[in-house]
Amino acid sequence: MKPPVDLRSHRRRAGGQRWKEHNSARQATILEAAIALIEEGAPGAEASIQQIAERAGLARSVVYRQFENREDLDAQAREFIFQRYLAEFEELLVLDPGRSAEEVLLEVMRTVVRWADEHPNLYRFGQTGSLPGPDAGAGAMATFRHRVADMLWQRFSSWTAVLGIDVAPFHPLVFGVVGMVEGVVTQYLSTPKGADRPALETIARLLTSSTWYLFEGHARELGYRFDRSANVAAALSELFADAAKHPMADPTS
Repeated sequence: MKPPVDLRSHRRRAGGQRWKEHNSARQATILEAAIALIEEGAPGAEASIQQIAERAGLARSVVYRQFENREDLDAQAREFIFQRYLAEFEELLVLDPGRSAEEVLLEVMRTVVRWADEHPNLYRFGQTGSLPGPDAGAGAMATFRHRVADMLWQRFSSWTAVLGIDVAPFHPLVFGVVGMVEGVVTQYLSTPKGADRPALETIARLLTSSTWYLFEGHARELGYRFDRSANVAAALSELFADAAKHPMADPTS
């Protein structure tokens, strides 16, 4: 005979789940409101809790109940921004066989520069303060750079693993590329719009070429030659054929 079901316990669990989802939805509404006010405000301006509550359509007391303090709200807002950015960025990291490596890379750089250009206040806000949880002790931008670099490395190393190419010694360079992109974009945003500010496309192409030269230069030392204008399918075919002929040289030698 089966033991009786504790309906009260079930209701408590179900109610707790609904309350958790309710709070999560409220937090998202508050963070959306905070981010909108950051976007609309003057550079470096801080929206008050009252303004955020009014924008979210909630009482100020509700905002206070959802976050430990103002620092926690700001940290959660940075995390919210970063997660959206990472999701958009990750969608671009797809090898389209019909496109060239240069086209894929240029699209990534255009997206990075365009996002910063369209959301300068969010970009600057993300460079300050910290993130929530285990990353609270590190700066927000340093943590974000690490996340982007890890994402790039996982994708890149998965591609090269298929070809039997050992790229492990080049892992540090991914962090260098991410740092270079951030530095160039930050300098771009700090230049007032006008005659002295390069066009967005100019910056995107500069970053594309710089990243390509770094990649192509190391590949050449390993005995590989790449045509930046060749489509991905053709480049992969050549690599597979070359890998079948001889084992990969040790990149550390």
